[in-house]
Amino acid sequence: MKGFHDLKKNQIEWGFKYTREDIRDRVVEWEVIDSAGFSLNPPIVLPINQQPYHPYIGPLVPYQNVRALNFATVDRFSGYAQLNRKTKLGNHDVWLNLGARLHQWKVSSQTSVGKSQMEFSPRAQFAIKPDWEKDMVFRFSTGLYVQPPSYRELRDSTGTVLPNVKAQKSIHFVLSNDYSFKMWNRPFKLVTEAYYKILNDVNPYTLDNVRIRYEANNNAKAYAQGLDLRLNGEFVPGTESWFSFGYLKTEENIDNKGYIPRPTDQRLKFGILFQDYMPNLPSVKLYLNLVYNTGLPGGSPSYADPYVYQTRMRDYRRADVGFFKVFTDNNKNLPNGHWLKKFKDLSAGLEIFNLFNNLNAITNTWVRDVYTKNQYGIPNFMTTRVFNMKVNMRF
Repeated sequence: MKGFHDLKKNQIEWGFKYTREDIRDRVVEWEVIDSAGFSLNPPIVLPINQQPYHPYIGPLVPYQNVRALNFATVDRFSGYAQLNRKTKLGNHDVWLNLGARLHQWKVSSQTSVGKSQMEFSPRAQFAIKPDWEKDMVFRFSTGLYVQPPSYRELRDSTGTVLPNVKAQKSIHFVLSNDYSFKMWNRPFKLVTEAYYKILNDVNPYTLDNVRIRYEANNNAKAYAQGLDLRLNGEFVPGTESWFSFGYLKTEENIDNKGYIPRPTDQRLKFGILFQDYMPNLPSVKLYLNLVYNTGLPGGSPSYADPYVYQTRMRDYRRADVGFFKVFTDNNKNLPNGHWLKKFKDLSAGLEIFNLFNNLNAITNTWVRDVYTKNQYGIPNFMTTRVFNMKVNMRF
């Protein structure tokens, strides 16, 4: 339920929501190693386990064996209230936004019932557009942001649901600027944003291919800092292009063992989207999309110590190109009865994704070596070069 109220120069917005999640979850995970038809035991500290040089006559056990059956319910209530106000500070336009959110939830499973938890998170934003010759808007926002745990964040490495896992918290400080200007008598806009975030009660997780493994324990603290820049405008008259740059550093400290990169710690990102058309054939358009990102952390095996696995994947490089022929645009300059008159928009073209056929890794799959029992990350590569035919029609 939501509501809006206009009071002179103020606008009040509010809302609340209640949800109930009923979860049935069966976990069956196990890992064995087979070498030339022989199953191997995990490296337990016993002199008798000296395979393959000495026979092992004990029972075979898997390296990992997780089995659980969970029936859980999560009751969640959330509400918010927000005040929006536009006013003047001298000759400058000012916008003020004040608000708060309330979260309450309770987790119950077949083995335990958690306590009811509640979090209150205020936040505020201040924006000002100075009465300058240059068109600029400055913004500053701060607040406490709370993320109540989802079901997967409640399940630990043994498959047990821990109902009293706390919400992860983050204090944000964000400073941004929008600068609109003209260059070559065409409109451009530069957006700049710098931020710093303090994260508490962090629930650490690792990535094994597409599986996210949470510790179900608020045993870490972290931070994130970064800078984002984006310039967009008509570098070619009548087309929109942009350039972007991003810097991010985020690290976490688990059990006071020191700071290590979080799984999302991608330091540098560059992007270019450039659109153009043929001068003599303006209905033939093309675009070029270039992306370069430094490598993400490679992750760690499920239930392993992430401090042991501190490697990064290769850098991400990609180039896309597209060519399009626009047959009609809002039926302009077409005589009545023309076969294209029925289309408001009709275009067709060819796109080539990953033009240079780069092998870009997205995650690692961890494979255990039979002899050393160590695990090694094998990259999972994204799609290579792809040709795509595209037709857009709008009646």
